[in-house]
Amino acid sequence: LTAYAAVVVGPAHDTTTVRSAQLVDLGSGRLILVIVTSSGSIERSMIELESGEQVDPQHLAAASTAINEAFVGASLEGIPTVQNTGDPEVDKLIATTLKSLAPNSSQSGDLYVGGAANMAGQFDAVSTVKSVLAVLEEQLLVVGLLGDLVERGLSVAIGSETGVAPLAECAVVVAPYKVDGEQVGSIGVLGPTRMDYPKALAAVHVVSSRLGESLGEAHED
Repeated sequence: LTAYAAVVVGPAHDTTTVRSAQLVDLGSGRLILVIVTSSGSIERSMIELESGEQVDPQHLAAASTAINEAFVGASLEGIPTVQNTGDPEVDKLIATTLKSLAPNSSQSGDLYVGGAANMAGQFDAVSTVKSVLAVLEEQLLVVGLLGDLVERGLSVAIGSETGVAPLAECAVVVAPYKVDGEQVGSIGVLGPTRMDYPKALAAVHVVSSRLGESLGEAHED
């Protein structure tokens, strides 16, 4: 919708919960755990079984049910405890699955950047373009920047207002997006200080609204 770089910050892992979890047999001793989150995103984790052993469908179904019951409503920040089922084969599957998972302790959301190549034609100095692109590669910096602007109640930050020195010749337009009335992330555009602000503000507003609605519908399904 704009000729500028677009950035989207996904929900923080410590605020995202599990909506459902399912263990699927891929064959050849490989399983995949598919997790659907409260924000509508899908997380996948591969599990390699010892010696490529085959899995009994009933054992797989029982393990998947136990994992789902333990995971639903839990945060993605850690690994929930799954109670033993009393069946050694099922409990072995559960233990192998949990061992393959790494807890995600990140409290910042994932960052998605699009249109970064558009920045090349927005600035006269090559050094400025390089500085801006370098900033876009720093996930924690960009996530923190958008989060700070939203917390300060700002929808536009120009030059030094961003608080990031390499963005002195840039402007950021940002808006939060919500799922079920709860703010879960933010979306923004980054461009030169001469950007078309009304157009950028309108684009960010439309996309944030549509994104929130789409994630909300995915959450309800």
